[in-house]
Amino acid sequence: MKEDQIAEASEILLNGEVLAFPTETVFGLGVIYDSFEAFNKLVEAKKRPADKPFTLMCSDVSQIEKVAILDEKAKKIINKLMPGELTMLLKPKDDIYPWVNLNTSKIGVRIPNHSYALSLIKQVGKPLLVPSANPSNESPALDYLDALNYFDGKISGIVKSESKKQKPSTIIDLTGIDIKLIREGNITLNDILKVLED
Repeated sequence: MKEDQIAEASEILLNGEVLAFPTETVFGLGVIYDSFEAFNKLVEAKKRPADKPFTLMCSDVSQIEKVAILDEKAKKIINKLMPGELTMLLKPKDDIYPWVNLNTSKIGVRIPNHSYALSLIKQVGKPLLVPSANPSNESPALDYLDALNYFDGKISGIVKSESKKQKPSTIIDLTGIDIKLIREGNITLNDILKVLED
């Protein structure tokens, strides 16, 4: 992984543009979270309903704390299972940008277990909104050729690489009293419950 490649990719993001890049699950499409203009470009690229929030990818727990409220349960899960193939739905901070949670009472966050994705978010210095790299109702891109097929000429950059695995992340909802499993990936509900028992 070249430093200049990370710098070039982060510049695309900091300019408010859309970038396709690899994660440890499937290929992602990313924009900086604090630009409404970038958010709109992401919605347009995804052809996604404008009322469905995007997951936030963070480089560490301090970035998560900027956008979401963390209780002891969430901190324990982050400590043991992140970075990893896990997305947590949490309560957003009161001052969150309205397009990040779209007036819902939840915000999805995760720390990817992928050196390129982590280095990129660290270089950008703020969370990214990152859905899977595919137009709505299509299969997620697994490598840059898939992403090229979907988005050539429609976004500002595609990182030449492939993702490690081909299964989206596990999603859990931590906004209620009990943990609610929304989607199971490689990390099982049992894995999560075990962490909380320790």
